[in-house]
Amino acid sequence: MITVNHKKLIRIMRENNLQAVIRRKKPVYIDKAKESLIKENILNRDFKADKPCKKFITDITYILISSMMVYLSVIIDLYDGKVKAYKVSTSAKASLSLDVVKELIQKYNLKNALIHSDQGIHYTNYEYVNLLKDNKIIQSMSISGNCWDNARMESFFGHFKCGCIRIRKKELTSFDKVKKLVDQYIEFYNNERMLYNIKRNAS
Repeated sequence: MITVNHKKLIRIMRENNLQAVIRRKKPVYIDKAKESLIKENILNRDFKADKPCKKFITDITYILISSMMVYLSVIIDLYDGKVKAYKVSTSAKASLSLDVVKELIQKYNLKNALIHSDQGIHYTNYEYVNLLKDNKIIQSMSISGNCWDNARMESFFGHFKCGCIRIRKKELTSFDKVKKLVDQYIEFYNNERMLYNIKRNAS
């Protein structure tokens, strides 16, 4: 490596009519449409509810199997921690988040209920935002890039993948097998797990 004084380098470049190549900075684009649909973090990490069907959390995770990617969308009631709606799909289209909310609407009175999510495209699109608005559901969102704002949801997916998916991954060779396993796990999570915890705490 040769060390050259910057003034000498400038002189040599001028004498030889040389021009340094300057890389242009990439422009930063702000998605104004998405920005306008981002909601306040109303939940603010308060993962407790004193009444059922008042505070929900939702998110989407993926399950990678040998032949495809499978997606799981879940809504949990913070009152009892139970999964109140979910959908398993091979598609990550916007309908994945819409369908679980529609299922929830059919089951419960959600007027003035709160649903908290991240700022992903599934929750910052007009169809989803309007669905909640039309049904008088309050929308809350995590701060961008902060997983702790939806820690209960992250915990659910973490236990699901660790205690269910990873230990049976070799068996999951088709969508139907993944769907069946998800159904079994949520049945256990909502019912048997709750009874187990009650018995354990009582002993």
